Amino acid sequence: MRKNKVPKRFLHFVMVCLLVNLAVLGQMRVVKGPLRLVGGEDRYATRPHWSPDGTKIAFTSLNYRGIWVMNRDGSQVEQITNDPAAGFGFRWSSDSKAIVSRIAKFEGRYRFNALKIYDIERHTEKRITDFRTLMMGLPQWADGDEKVFIYSRRKLEIFDSGKKASHLEKKNVTPRICFLKNNQIAVGDISTGEVRVLKPLKGQKCINLVVSPDGQKVAFEILGGHLFVMHVDGSGLVDLGRGHRPRWAPDNQYLVYMVTSDDGYRYLSSDIYAIKIDGTEKVKLTFTRDLLEMNPSWSPDGQEIVFDVKENGTIYKIQIAK
Repeated sequence: MRKNKVPKRFLHFVMVCLLVNLAVLGQMRVVKGPLRLVGGEDRYATRPHWSPDGTKIAFTSLNYRGIWVMNRDGSQVEQITNDPAAGFGFRWSSDSKAIVSRIAKFEGRYRFNALKIYDIERHTEKRITDFRTLMMGLPQWADGDEKVFIYSRRKLEIFDSGKKASHLEKKNVTPRICFLKNNQIAVGDISTGEVRVLKPLKGQKCINLVVSPDGQKVAFEILGGHLFVMHVDGSGLVDLGRGHRPRWAPDNQYLVYMVTSDDGYRYLSSDIYAIKIDGTEKVKLTFTRDLLEMNPSWSPDGQEIVFDVKENGTIYKIQIAK
């Protein structure tokens, strides 16, 4: 008896379907949530940011006034400061025990700025600079958390934090730091004070710069333009398309970010996306039409992403898998 042969075109069709399904199965996806953690009727919560050890989440409120800290499940919400502007660009220390921030005070129409460190465990705070009228840069930790630096008055300024680095933190110290200098990406050496400006896209203003966990790459936006990734020496520039306020995954291979639209006065839409830093595997993680999901932050264990909803000041968490 003659056996029926399967047409080659059919076999090709089946193979294509299998490859497509494997690609979909390999793509990042939401497996649980969104789960509301905080905000809404009791308080306005925005700009969530994970502690490096993944146990806590810090956030701020309207106009970046104050900073709160909660457990990763949303329990034990505690306000650590009510300082004006403290919630804009604050930074966790690498041991997850302190936060450094640029704060403000106002006298009439004048604004004064200073740097302050908040000890989360001891419930203490310490101002490490005098108040200045000059708008200094956003602070960053350096030298295993023993130092804090800013770019100000056309130079790097370095301050003692009062913290002592552990052996592990000291082992991972690098003198190279990355920051924004007049809307350009700069690389500095905290041991010499030398600063080198990178210009990956000449004539463009860079914003929302974030350094990868391993310190080898940076992600940033062009004002009014696209999202980019490159090495800290300025090589390997990759255009990731439209995107805003990126945050790194702990594996240094993915970014989470938001894609928004506006009419020049207000946001019309915003959703959360993730993408591999080579521009592949782009996936949309939120799909609501009537909510503005913004400001995502990736957990250090890579399993969860938190973000805020602009309309009602709530912070949500989703669990992801690949």
